[in-house]
Amino acid sequence: MAVDVPNNPVPLWIDNQPVRSSLKFPVVNSGNGNATSACGATADIVSQAIESSHRAFRRDLLLNAARLLSERSDAVRAILEVETPVDAFIKDLNIGVAIDQLQELASHVLEATTSTVQPSKLDRGGLIMTVKEPIGVQLAIAPWNAALLLAMRAVATPIACGNTVILKASEMSPLVHHFFGELFRDAGFPPGVLNIVQHSRQDAAVIVDALVSDDRVRKVNFTGSTAVGRIVAAKAAQYGKPVLLELGGKCCQAVLADADLDKAAQAAAFGAFAHICMSTERIIVGETVMDEFSAKLATIVRQATSHSGGASVANTSKVATLVTDAVAQGATLLLGGSTTSLQNGSSLAPQILTNVTRDMDIWRTETFGPVAVLVGFRTVEEAIQMANDSEYGLSASIFTRDTAKALHIARLLNSGAVHINSTTIHDEAHAPHGGSKASGWGRFGVPWGFAEFTQLKTITIPSYAGGCLRFHER
Repeated sequence: MAVDVPNNPVPLWIDNQPVRSSLKFPVVNSGNGNATSACGATADIVSQAIESSHRAFRRDLLLNAARLLSERSDAVRAILEVETPVDAFIKDLNIGVAIDQLQELASHVLEATTSTVQPSKLDRGGLIMTVKEPIGVQLAIAPWNAALLLAMRAVATPIACGNTVILKASEMSPLVHHFFGELFRDAGFPPGVLNIVQHSRQDAAVIVDALVSDDRVRKVNFTGSTAVGRIVAAKAAQYGKPVLLELGGKCCQAVLADADLDKAAQAAAFGAFAHICMSTERIIVGETVMDEFSAKLATIVRQATSHSGGASVANTSKVATLVTDAVAQGATLLLGGSTTSLQNGSSLAPQILTNVTRDMDIWRTETFGPVAVLVGFRTVEEAIQMANDSEYGLSASIFTRDTAKALHIARLLNSGAVHINSTTIHDEAHAPHGGSKASGWGRFGVPWGFAEFTQLKTITIPSYAGGCLRFHER
């Protein structure tokens, strides 16, 4: 069904107004071939966005934005259909969790900038006040794969803390991100609270440098791949800017011998074939139940009728190469082995690999593709060591009927989150979300993310003129 595409080419969003430039770049949905275009940022437009965000400094109207997002959910689904190759479940997840984020922020917004008072130990009768203040202009960089949800997370929390935000939209989803400008404007946010810029892939370095290098931009939050996150962190460090990073993962699901194998297989089938950073990329299974679990997983996946739209033709090619290389080194392809070209070869049929060893590239390399890698283990200790055998540490899951054992294992896993008898894909607005190791640092979530977007200031109030000076004179 043809979708009417508004705002084509997609303008930038500055001071609550659409801004068009002479630069244009194409936006193509790799899943179905839908195409649109977007205006690209220039250095002058970046400067306008920063100046606008520097002037505006307020927080409010979050519930109004949540209401409008709910009312416009059908329009959002249509926009997601234009740009992003995701299924109906991911579209609904984007909308539902984004609304929840706004509502959760609204209920905690008064906690974002609070103060405490305590007595001074050096100056009897004196006081020490600690206040939490907004940091200033924030640069938010969000990806395409959960464009609505991840952009909402990147902009709403810093705004709730009293900051202003420049959202650097993904070149793959500028229309989805442009929707935020209209949503926040219609919710009543004043000009400058949220500005949105986008650019073509080849202009990324110039635009990011212009944003990060400006003294008025005080912090960067980035969600995306570890490779790009390292570049962003290095650029921010060059200018002495703090960063919040939510990066890639090679998430592990551990299936113990006493697990409910049907539930474990369902979770693996869901988790392994989604384009989400928390996707299940490694499945370690007790050797005594490996054959039974593998058969159940293959049956579930065969019954699925959809293939996974790739991030790009290049990424699909990379995944296919990793699979071919693993098979050449002795891995068994239990399911898959062919690509289905929904759009120029960007869609890969689900792949299930067994007999994978830890010296194969596919064990360590994030695929961001529909591949389930199965490896067996003998003991719980070996399972823990294997789960931690990764540079990543974003999300993990454990399947066992022994809750006490699961809790013990969870405490030993080097992961930002561990889910017991559930999939690795789990994110809620009121829970802290972030990773360890190469999966990033810092946390989103309400109210956990407030610490990321505020700064502490200490104010001392003496009991008499001189205060601590008199103490030091003794």
